[in-house]
Amino acid sequence: MKIGAIAKQLGTTVRTLRFYEEQGLVQPRRSPGGTRVYDEADVDRFAAVLALARLGFSLQELAALAAVRPQSGTGDAASREVLAKLTAMDRTLAEQAAAIEAQRRDLARADALVRRCRGCTERPVRSVCDQCEVSRGVRDSQVLQLVWETPARD
Repeated sequence: MKIGAIAKQLGTTVRTLRFYEEQGLVQPRRSPGGTRVYDEADVDRFAAVLALARLGFSLQELAALAAVRPQSGTGDAASREVLAKLTAMDRTLAEQAAAIEAQRRDLARADALVRRCRGCTERPVRSVCDQCEVSRGVRDSQVLQLVWETPARD
């Protein structure tokens, strides 16, 4: 399989896949002429690296995980180390999930507030909006701190 086809299949770039190779995360076979030969196992490995990298895991973390089995003296040692790393990754994902849920709740609050401005014919500037009851809820939403301009400073 050609790397361009793999990149297309996985929704990434050839450069990204080559970078993962350079980092030692994927090691394709070589033809007698030196051409890289990718098989389904390589595609699966690229997919795993991409999925974890897209979730925010660093290449150092992924390389450390990938290196556990080859560097372990026994299956038991490998199992213990892999399980420790998987547990840490799961903890990271749980923290991310909680942060995402909190942000989604904030977006829902912001959505409800902003919808109340639909149909408003006034110019959306602080001097006008501060007089409206809707703007009183702006402080309850973190994301709206980015949308509403800051008050004038003396």
